[in-house]
Amino acid sequence: MKKLVREVGPWVDKERFWDREQELADLIELLDEGANILITAPRRIGKTSLIREAGNRLENRYCCLQLDLQKSHSPADVITELSVATRPYMNLWKKTKEVFKNIISSTAANIDSLNVNDLTIKLRDGLLTNWQEKGNRMIEAIVNAETPAIIFMDEIPLVVNRLLKGSEYEITPERLKDTDTFLSWIRSITIQHKQKIRIVLTGSIGLEPILQQAGLSHTINTFTPFEIGPWDKETASGCLQALANNYDINFNKGTKEKMIDLIGSCIPHHIQMFFNYIYFDCKKRNNMNCTGKDAVNVYNTRMLSTRGHAELSTYEERLRMVLSNETLPLTLELLTEAAVTGKLTPEAAKILSRDFTLNEKKTGEALREIIGILEHDGYLVSKKQGHVFISKLVRDWWKARFGFQYIPAEKRKIAS
Repeated sequence: MKKLVREVGPWVDKERFWDREQELADLIELLDEGANILITAPRRIGKTSLIREAGNRLENRYCCLQLDLQKSHSPADVITELSVATRPYMNLWKKTKEVFKNIISSTAANIDSLNVNDLTIKLRDGLLTNWQEKGNRMIEAIVNAETPAIIFMDEIPLVVNRLLKGSEYEITPERLKDTDTFLSWIRSITIQHKQKIRIVLTGSIGLEPILQQAGLSHTINTFTPFEIGPWDKETASGCLQALANNYDINFNKGTKEKMIDLIGSCIPHHIQMFFNYIYFDCKKRNNMNCTGKDAVNVYNTRMLSTRGHAELSTYEERLRMVLSNETLPLTLELLTEAAVTGKLTPEAAKILSRDFTLNEKKTGEALREIIGILEHDGYLVSKKQGHVFISKLVRDWWKARFGFQYIPAEKRKIAS
């Protein structure tokens, strides 16, 4: 009887890593063949968990450097994270200290005794003048190591987006130049050190739409796209049962199927989140038996709650990072149309766009860009009836969040 521990939020690995064996095998095969990889997938699919588990399984053959770039804003931050990531590898860490010897020699503390945060700050001080010089020396050290390396750059799209758009989310010529320099530097690594270094890029927002906005798509043409989709129903059901086995919950016949049907798209994080709410509901009722009716009640009262839902609020927040101030309001309107009416048609999109002024952008061009981002980042998918939400959960939550007093495009057309 398989058992699984609840995990809502952080990445998982080892005994908490559920399924994805085929994706993991395919990823490892590509890496063994020397490929540089761009992982693409909707939010909360488990991209970080996949690369962390890949690192665990490859650590006996590769130097696996895991870079968490969630808080990084610049190339210097990336080089800092790369440097810190070498610490578990004694020989490579020795070379890293040589690269930063001017900083290390000026500190009274033993660099090896510093915690990760203090070490990051200390090394970051050594990159204030020329990140590229230190970056090249770090890459040279990695190349000359006995073991080939894999550099996993998680959340690299956030770094690129911040570098390209700043805090105002606006592209300027200077920011464009800096971003091009940084990405071209990464590209040069993939070309010059093909057999010694593999680079894996991934993140919670799509890198490709950001680069398309800036005309920088060519900078990632050395990367092999690697797509990850939601679980199938069988895998999701197995996960729910393994969780239930571990927490003594009894699902009545058809309950797991009902939960999966309510969510619509079996995104691993959403499956875990649903179970978590079910578990607390059972404890509150002092009854570890869960029926389909119980599942529906939990879905309506907890899963669709607009309070305390950081997990789902990120669907809105991530759009604010990618889109301009001009196109964001229209995007929110388009998504609300799809949530309230069940679909977004080309005609509805044109009607809604009339209420917005898009400076220096033709309406058709703006709509194509918006729809491209919403498709790439896993919000909408094109169907015969129009664009619809991929996830029923995200659709229902979006409707609860934005649907109050919303006037559908069809009624606006009649009114005009």
